[in-house]
Amino acid sequence: MTSRPPRMWAKTTVYVLVAFLAGGILVATQSATGPDPDLLELVQFAPTVAVAVVLLAWRGRWVAPLEASLRRPDATLAATAAGSVLVVLALPAVVLVALGGSVSVSAVHAGSAPIGLLVLAQCVGACGEEIGWRGFLQPYLRSKYSVLVTGVMVGTVWGVWHVQIFAAGVAYAVGFLLSTIAMSVLLAVLLDPFRSGNLLIATMFHAAVNLGLMAFGDTGGREPLLWTLMAVGAACCAAAIAAVRKVRGPAGSAARRLPAEPERAGS
Repeated sequence: MTSRPPRMWAKTTVYVLVAFLAGGILVATQSATGPDPDLLELVQFAPTVAVAVVLLAWRGRWVAPLEASLRRPDATLAATAAGSVLVVLALPAVVLVALGGSVSVSAVHAGSAPIGLLVLAQCVGACGEEIGWRGFLQPYLRSKYSVLVTGVMVGTVWGVWHVQIFAAGVAYAVGFLLSTIAMSVLLAVLLDPFRSGNLLIATMFHAAVNLGLMAFGDTGGREPLLWTLMAVGAACCAAAIAAVRKVRGPAGSAARRLPAEPERAGS
């Protein structure tokens, strides 16, 4: 197994550190100034800030894997992503309702804000995160690692970045981390034919999950179970997509994959 070039870890380390630091600053800013966190959380823009810092730090010496993430997804990819969201949310909904919890579309709201504004705000916030997670970090790591390893690494960082989970107890934190890792693996598998992210798909997936979670108004204290069931649903979707692709073959996707990371000497 060949060693990984240190330059990759320089960029990923800067990205992760800035994402955490910017996240703390944005949380403090929101506490002092607003807006309503049920509508939009400023911390969601921390990954975008981190990407901007990496681009500035290595400007002129490196081409970030962002352009491929802006490609328009085809209908099959969009439909597969939509179906995956339904599975990820449906499994915990069925189980929690059977256990006495409640799931209601009427619970999807943010104060007096109209539903259209809520959906727009959730999409904007999800995009703020996904520019970093699936627009930059996933395709960057995928250029060196397998789809599974990439998904696990991105999902772990993504989960730990939500530092507030550790204040909710061990069971909650473990369940949440399982869900972020499983959903990250799912998105890595889903978007892997080109070894790139897709900002539109990742944003819509993320926003749909966030909106869907608002419907779980009463889990009866079963939040760890909620996250764990989401992880199971995401893992099943990832395995199913991978299996179908293995049977069908790459379908010519290799020719459209991203080239190796271009860097200048001394970078």
